[in-house]
Amino acid sequence: MKILILSVTTGYGHHSTANALAEELKVRGVDVVIVDLYEKVSKFKYDLLDKGYTFSIKHMKKPFGRAYRTLVEHESARSFVNILAGNKRVAKKFAETIQYYQPEVIISTHVLAAQVIDILKLHEYVTVPVFGIVTDYCIHPFWEDIEHIDYIVTGSEYLNFTSEKRGLDVGKILPLGLPVRAEFGLKIQKSEARRILELEDRMTILVMGGSMGYGNIVQWIAEIDRLPYEIQVICICGKNEKLYQRVNQMQINSPLRVLGFINQVALYMDAADCIITKPGGLTVTEVMCKRLPMILVNPIPGHEVGNAEFLTNCGAAIRVTEQFSVSEAVYYLLANPGRLDLMERSIELISHPDATQRICDEIVNCISSNTQE
Repeated sequence: MKILILSVTTGYGHHSTANALAEELKVRGVDVVIVDLYEKVSKFKYDLLDKGYTFSIKHMKKPFGRAYRTLVEHESARSFVNILAGNKRVAKKFAETIQYYQPEVIISTHVLAAQVIDILKLHEYVTVPVFGIVTDYCIHPFWEDIEHIDYIVTGSEYLNFTSEKRGLDVGKILPLGLPVRAEFGLKIQKSEARRILELEDRMTILVMGGSMGYGNIVQWIAEIDRLPYEIQVICICGKNEKLYQRVNQMQINSPLRVLGFINQVALYMDAADCIITKPGGLTVTEVMCKRLPMILVNPIPGHEVGNAEFLTNCGAAIRVTEQFSVSEAVYYLLANPGRLDLMERSIELISHPDATQRICDEIVNCISSNTQE
């Protein structure tokens, strides 16, 4: 068996999704290749997407949000972007890569890659089954315009109604959950995780700002340190070295552990009572696998706002706004322990910690069925 997994460089989550699927498929003896579509066909477009996305979400949030809404609401805008991106030319060029690898199944972890494969399916340059992965808890623009991909995996069965409203073929929807690495599917008792990490066994708040450590994290920690509760704070700064130095120099009353980009995120989630984080699709999926109540901050307009709305409406999270601060959100939870329990139960109802295995089951079964035919 050979599977080709496609990703696109716009944030860390799409690559991580690809890696999670690849790890599980390799355990099953499948030959897996991961390819960044634009890195393969156009170094210029690869750099433009990578740097342009990072710049937009950091410095142009409001214009980014307006553009996202326009794409959601107007098919003509999506068509214009497709032409501008040269998707037909990209598809023609990428057909050579598919011919080279000869995969039995193609998986796309990004809608831009799915668009290109959709064109190739239309013109029968691709005849093998194709799975698209929607990596957030909302339906991104462009998914409703994709007609020829065989299956679209979503994070929750609660998105079926939204998918139908947006024009997706519900018969193609597989609401299996979103794939994460194996360690997030395992749950360790809080006290045991704290013992392993040599943390105090007390109320623990985990603070994260995504892989790049975005957000007013220093301010958040200072705010919650002033609350009348005995807590400890764990701050994971990702690759943001400046943030790491700033947080590490803080003088607060509560015990504080500051970390950079680490491989023990799953274990620190096990040790925590709640998490303050951006609502990236990958991050909140990992958090839900750990049944960890969320306080959501700084969503990127568009898909992350969609994630925040889904999670708060399902009772799994509290969202910070201009009128409702981080310290108020933490206070609400600490003053009402029953709310933490209720959020954990809500998360258990909507999470799919076995999603990676279930998705890979579908993929392997699909290959087996085609082979038998």
